[in-house]
Amino acid sequence: MDFPELEVLISLAQEGSFSRAAEKLNRSQPAVSQAIRRLEDELGTPLLDRSSRKVTLTAAGSVLLDYAMRMDKLRQDAFHTLENLRHFKRGVLRLAANESVSYYVLPPLLRAFRKAFQAIKIEVIQSTSGGIASLLLDQDVDFGFLSFAPVHKDLATRLLFRDELALAVFPGHPLASHRSVDLEQLGRESFIAHMAQTPTRSHLLDLFAREHVPLRIVMELSSLETIKDFVKAGEGIALIPKMCFARELAAGELFSPLVKGMSIGREVRLVYRNSRSHSIAGKAFLDLVCKEYPDPQA
Repeated sequence: MDFPELEVLISLAQEGSFSRAAEKLNRSQPAVSQAIRRLEDELGTPLLDRSSRKVTLTAAGSVLLDYAMRMDKLRQDAFHTLENLRHFKRGVLRLAANESVSYYVLPPLLRAFRKAFQAIKIEVIQSTSGGIASLLLDQDVDFGFLSFAPVHKDLATRLLFRDELALAVFPGHPLASHRSVDLEQLGRESFIAHMAQTPTRSHLLDLFAREHVPLRIVMELSSLETIKDFVKAGEGIALIPKMCFARELAAGELFSPLVKGMSIGREVRLVYRNSRSHSIAGKAFLDLVCKEYPDPQA
């Protein structure tokens, strides 16, 4: 049962005659008759009452007409939806990111994307690194952002930029006036740390352990913004990604002396399934990211 044959049945019912149906469909009258015959042969039942000069559907014809009209409506809806997507009138872009990317990397990207494609709905899921990889593999999101290159064969990655862990101290702190400090000096300080168990945190703990310097963590919090608030209030100092307090550095609300012997880099990468064909919205977002962050390895 092909849709062009069902289309003939719909036209016959609407026009009431073979000649008008043929004219509407831009087909010959014999072609219209043959299409109905093929349907009847396939279904094994008459669809038209041929005892009347006017086109009249049998009970079976009426039932099939109802299904045919519903199929026609679904086909029109599908064409309309795909046409909307082709012209960015509708669609959904799903992203997954950790806290730092959600707060300090995504906002300008999302504003630029929304400016160009206002009808595309954006959904952002905040998750841990392991959770982001799972969301990508389960195809629950289009793109994820990670601080490392995943080793899974189904995931592809693109380096956006490199960041580094940096010391954040409040203006009145004795170390704020120093251009640089060493680990031994930091061993006497009280630190406010993020409670997330990340590769960056592991590298930091390993560094202090190798140098036999105590890392006195007096408070662990779940938010970088809260950590900065406590540092600014003089409750301690912190070692956090530099991109997370660039605004406070520029405003003089925090200072960042160089830590001698500490070089803990941190990457920001866009990750996606390498076997997945991106949606139109996804392709547009990927183009935007590539434009905003040219490949640093090129």
